Amino acid sequence: MFYTFICNSCQEVFEIKASISEISNGLKVVCPKCASSDVTRDYSKINIGTSAGSGAKSSSCSTCSGSKGCCGS
Repeated sequence: MFYTFICNSCQEVFEIKASISEISNGLKVVCPKCASSDVTRDYSKINIGTSAGSGAKSSSCSTCSGSKGCCGS
């Protein structure tokens, strides 16, 4: 599964691919932009299929322009 995180230091929104067990066991997530480990999981966007890409800030639909995903601005 893909999980979306927001960096609390630089506000970068990024996705990681991890298994449910990795997340449940406290996988250490680091921001790819500033290397901070002060990140928060974004529960407003769930992506089971494919990733929009590393560090993607794209929307899930054509009407949204929020940096947190479709209608999650």
